[in-house]
Amino acid sequence: MSSNSVVRVFSMDILVVHPSLNASGGSERLCLAIIEGLKEKGYNVTLGTFEKTRWRNVEKIFGNALKPDFEIVKPRYFGYSAYGELLNFHRLLSKISQNYEVVIVSCTSPWFYCPTAKKAIIYMIPPVSYMNVLKRAYLTPYVFIQKMFLKKTKNKVILTNSSFSSRVIEAIYQLKCKVLYPPINIKDFNPSPKKEDLVVSIGRFDSFKKFELLIRAFTHVKDGKCIIMGSAYNSASIRYLMKLRQLINNMKLNHRVTLNVNVSFDILKNILSKAKIYVHCAILEHFGISVAEAMASGCVPIVHRSGGPYTDIIEFDKHGLSFVNIQELANNINLLLTNKGMYEILRLKAIERARIFNKEQFKKGILKYVNDIYDNGLI
Repeated sequence: MSSNSVVRVFSMDILVVHPSLNASGGSERLCLAIIEGLKEKGYNVTLGTFEKTRWRNVEKIFGNALKPDFEIVKPRYFGYSAYGELLNFHRLLSKISQNYEVVIVSCTSPWFYCPTAKKAIIYMIPPVSYMNVLKRAYLTPYVFIQKMFLKKTKNKVILTNSSFSSRVIEAIYQLKCKVLYPPINIKDFNPSPKKEDLVVSIGRFDSFKKFELLIRAFTHVKDGKCIIMGSAYNSASIRYLMKLRQLINNMKLNHRVTLNVNVSFDILKNILSKAKIYVHCAILEHFGISVAEAMASGCVPIVHRSGGPYTDIIEFDKHGLSFVNIQELANNINLLLTNKGMYEILRLKAIERARIFNKEQFKKGILKYVNDIYDNGLI
């Protein structure tokens, strides 16, 4: 062993905070990767959350998952609004013993203050709605409270999922943050040698995902079929799902557009492997893990010309196509289904681009910031 080698036998106690793993979306996949990386290194991991994790359902959607050593559940008491979530997180953290060397916050509402933690790692997703002038008045006190507590938290690292999110965070909070792309388990996704004229979209059934844009676009698509896959996890999600079903019925697209709810991970991978096109309709999406997964499966992405999918994943149309309205979306689908040469070029570009969004790189990134506490003398 070289004189510079250091043997680390200290097993840290780490708290990971996430609202709920049951929504089974991209942020939940990210949180599971954090837990996995920490567990693989032998750290003691506690999950602080608002809902008891339904692990059977989570593993049905995501595959096998490494579970935390402990799970502390404090149900939401103040609802789902921005201010309700601030209070919910305050209640959750105030009920948890704060004897943790590191606290990792993995959530969309980054209220945080944990004075006893030697280090805080905050994977922060900014409220893009704050950029809307009409919503800014409502959110200004919310942002002020977040700024106050973020300022009080010492030894913190702010991470985010895209250069788009980084610019929003700097604009709203005047904070510098580091970009760590979300995790994709590339080896799980493989293109089928026989692709079909199939268009796919994936995401939790939430109005933010704008699946109705794809459904309406399909009235202008000449050939092919469409499958929309996602999780329905609460009453609002189910209401949105019912609206989509009604829209499909009203537009007489039942024979061409299918909604697959809470499908298993194996079914999701199989459908992606056969599809030619992946459509992501969310506007000002922070990143879009499903976009990168689809690209690894050999799907050509068509994303809304906004947010992280456009700026970071397809890099301004270098690795896919983009749209701003329903007709442009329909035109892009028709083009890819009829122009085999263009489809093949973009398919190969998509597969190559997806490789940079690697789960192993993500886990290494998280562990780097965790282990920095040794180098900085905080333990």
